[in-house]
Amino acid sequence: MKLQNAFPNLHGRHVVCFTRYEAVGPSSRLRFHQFQRPLEQAGCRVSFYPLLSERYLERFYGGKKKDKFDIAFSYVRRLAQLATLRADLVWVEKELFPFLPGMFERMLRSRAVPYVVDFDDAIFHNYDLRKKGFVRSLLESKLDPLLSGCAMVTAGNSYLADYAQSHGAPSVAIIPTVVDTRRYPARPPIDRGRIRVGWIGTRTNERYLAPVIRALTRLSESLPLTLVTVGASRLSGLAVPQEQHEWTEDTEGELVASFDIGVMPLADTPWERGKCGYKLIQYMAAARPVIASSVGVNSEIVTPDVGRLVHGEADWERAIHELGTSRELMTRLGANGRRRVEEYYSLDAAAPQLLNLFDKVLAAPVWHG
Repeated sequence: MKLQNAFPNLHGRHVVCFTRYEAVGPSSRLRFHQFQRPLEQAGCRVSFYPLLSERYLERFYGGKKKDKFDIAFSYVRRLAQLATLRADLVWVEKELFPFLPGMFERMLRSRAVPYVVDFDDAIFHNYDLRKKGFVRSLLESKLDPLLSGCAMVTAGNSYLADYAQSHGAPSVAIIPTVVDTRRYPARPPIDRGRIRVGWIGTRTNERYLAPVIRALTRLSESLPLTLVTVGASRLSGLAVPQEQHEWTEDTEGELVASFDIGVMPLADTPWERGKCGYKLIQYMAAARPVIASSVGVNSEIVTPDVGRLVHGEADWERAIHELGTSRELMTRLGANGRRRVEEYYSLDAAAPQLLNLFDKVLAAPVWHG
């Protein structure tokens, strides 16, 4: 069945996406841009209005200071876009104006257009857990006007969904962060003579690797281990070889498929409980077994038939040893993970769910905001 026939209220509609970044930004690419094609197949016209430029991200990931003039221009541009907005449906990534009061988030309500807010991170903890009291008192409720005026919220996990619901969102649906499985080759791991423990991320979150590095150090005398990183810097304190790769969208699928085991260590804090487990979904899409900290949504993604959940340092060592000493176990868990992704965490599974939600929003006879 053609998507435009399955979702008749989407046909001929204009969907405007107020994203945080351009497509190079991971959250914007995964939560918004990869749904462009399904939306267009359903008959929509899709426009993207990113807040921050690619140059901003390049400076951020390069550890350079923020360009305040560039950010100010971005905010002015977004104000102008809101003032001239023409759309049938608006989809907002996280918030409209980071670190501005709630009165700015309220602006979208005056446009008399139904809008959906998407959360894939606990960005509200930038405000309600702020150490500076005056910032916290000014901004801890800044998202409430945006949430109470929306048609619905799409959230990447239950932690984010619970926040949205408790802060006024009239309707909340959980849409996990998903992968296009066509970009991840699913083949059995190749025995290269060393156990390739892999991690993908950025330099800003490589700090989470500390317990994995300590576990690899303790295991290095008994197992031939290599730490394969995609997006990390050259790490210090390693007792095993590091195979370091820069991240690119074109190569990430093949690089993840070169792992034997995929790891996702996390600290157990409110911010991490809002993460959506995307690394795990990437590893599983490539048919690789996973080991993850038992934090937040990780505990839902990782079942015993796809990998191992860990609760402390000793668990990391045990889990890496268990999987690393059995090729049969790695292959079996990896195959199970691929099937789990195809069923629950793939673009093919999530797109119809999202389109159905948008179709229902647009079917509402009157929008009051």
